[in-house]
Amino acid sequence: MFDGPMNIENIMGNMNSNMPVARRSLLDYIDNGDLTYKTRGGVTCSMEQSEIDLLSDNCTECDKTKLKLPIFVATDTSGSDGLWKVEGITESHVIAKILNRTQFKEDLVRFYNPDLAELRKMLPNSVVILFIL
Repeated sequence: MFDGPMNIENIMGNMNSNMPVARRSLLDYIDNGDLTYKTRGGVTCSMEQSEIDLLSDNCTECDKTKLKLPIFVATDTSGSDGLWKVEGITESHVIAKILNRTQFKEDLVRFYNPDLAELRKMLPNSVVILFIL
């Protein structure tokens, strides 16, 4: 396979090197106290306790067992430029609640760049941005 700068798979793989190797539940982070995760790129990332508290405040007890961290925010190519999405019933519900956005599908919430900026301010280390074709 050609390994040059025009190899889209290579470019996308490098762009998503921040993807975690494994995800744990919010409840596990609360109980364990270890607020770190490792990325595919070999970096150890740390979440702040304030992020865990914000997520916990916006979850039911059942959601705390289902919500996997970090939360994936992905490009949404189905709409206009600057559109982002969070998929998953629990993940989308919690993010919609935090951003005060309406969900039109049970397992999906969509939002624009200003919402992403707000989300990144509130949860800088608990959300991971993924670029999807």
